[in-house]
Amino acid sequence: MFTKIAIIGTGNIGTWLFKTLHTQSNLSVVSVSSRKIETLPKDFDLYIFALKDDVYDVVLQQIPFKMPYAVHTSGSLSQNILVPFAEKFGVLYPYQTITQKAESRKQKGEISPSNFEGVAREARQGSLYINCKIPICVEGSNPDFEDILFQWTNSIFNIVYRVNENQRFAMHLAAVFANNFTNAMYGIAYQIFKENNLDWSLVFPLLENTLEKAKCNAPHLVQTGPAVRGDISIMEKHCNALNDEELKALYQLVSKIILNQDSHKILKINKIL
Repeated sequence: MFTKIAIIGTGNIGTWLFKTLHTQSNLSVVSVSSRKIETLPKDFDLYIFALKDDVYDVVLQQIPFKMPYAVHTSGSLSQNILVPFAEKFGVLYPYQTITQKAESRKQKGEISPSNFEGVAREARQGSLYINCKIPICVEGSNPDFEDILFQWTNSIFNIVYRVNENQRFAMHLAAVFANNFTNAMYGIAYQIFKENNLDWSLVFPLLENTLEKAKCNAPHLVQTGPAVRGDISIMEKHCNALNDEELKALYQLVSKIILNQDSHKILKINKIL
């Protein structure tokens, strides 16, 4: 099993991984900024890369030695980007959006037990960084390494899955719709609340109820709102209330998608929108 871990990348995922792994008393963990890749230790068991997708090529090319084991945390990149740089390689993909606390000071350079003394204490006290309910998806360059990676990850996290490259890409694509786009919609709703002097917390029970229904049902089966009802007059009233043409077009497009979920309404949709 791996006991000496180097994490390359000090962004949201890299910092979260460092804080999570640092709670394990049997692990020695350091974190290295991609800008200081020349300080990467040579004698570690596992190298975890938590970088932006578009900088992997540049960073990997700067590593002066071949790593024994290496994984990356990307949802969309192939594990094969690590082929020239590691004996065995794979993916350790946390399926969660991870952001640092707004009030947290941004760490720069390297993080190690000697210069980041409060990390383990904060983690054990229940920091938002630590969430063992986050699903971790693993993939290995061969069955033996995948088994080792799965067992090691399973000893730290509660939810671990073996997910191949195509499945991981599909998960990442689905997450953009389910999380990133949904949060953008929250932003639009927030602005509407703000412009009308409404308390944003009023919407929370609605959002929580929607999520609970999605946990137990195929989402299209519990769809609500004027589009699924075919309430044309309300839809037109909503569109007229939107001054921004892009938001109006967005409202119409999403309404069309909702209506298209019900095949017998397709002809009506094309006439309405």
